[in-house]
Amino acid sequence: MEQVVLKAIPPFKAQFPGCKALFAFDNARNHLKYASDVLRVSEMNLEPGGKNTKAMRDTFVIDANHPDGGYTQKTVFLDGTPKGLKAVLIERSLWPQTVFRFLAQFTIKSASGKGMKPNPQCLSGGNCCARALLAARLDFQQQKSQIEDEILAAGHDVIFYPAFNCKLNFIEYYCGVGNLYARNNC
Repeated sequence: MEQVVLKAIPPFKAQFPGCKALFAFDNARNHLKYASDVLRVSEMNLEPGGKNTKAMRDTFVIDANHPDGGYTQKTVFLDGTPKGLKAVLIERSLWPQTVFRFLAQFTIKSASGKGMKPNPQCLSGGNCCARALLAARLDFQQQKSQIEDEILAAGHDVIFYPAFNCKLNFIEYYCGVGNLYARNNC
């Protein structure tokens, strides 16, 4: 992050004022790291607050019935307590009224028989539990990595090479040409 934000973007802006850079990255895990305030249903409790929750960024909810095409939804209460899945779904009118008890996450028994794990069908989107219902919303699905957020905020573009595909990665070709030159001339 520091290299891109402090050492790459400012010199580019100074050298090429008014131009837009295209940053290209491979799919290394550190390039895919989320910011600390990103919208993630896996880090939300059913009820507000809790030990393992943190404040998340506000989000824009697309709503065709709203005069502006949508609205901004706060993810924390005025006192700073993070909202839970239930509060966010109620504000969006998505909390089911007919279900006696709506679970935070639908789980199944693990293959080893020890403990429970999330139902994979549920995590791919649906309305079987609160996490799946909120995870299927567009604003939660379109979260970007921290490096992508920073580059886009600076007015530039970013692409990620396909995972495990060296033939499409420019950096591999560049290093290969450098190695060939060194082999032939040193």
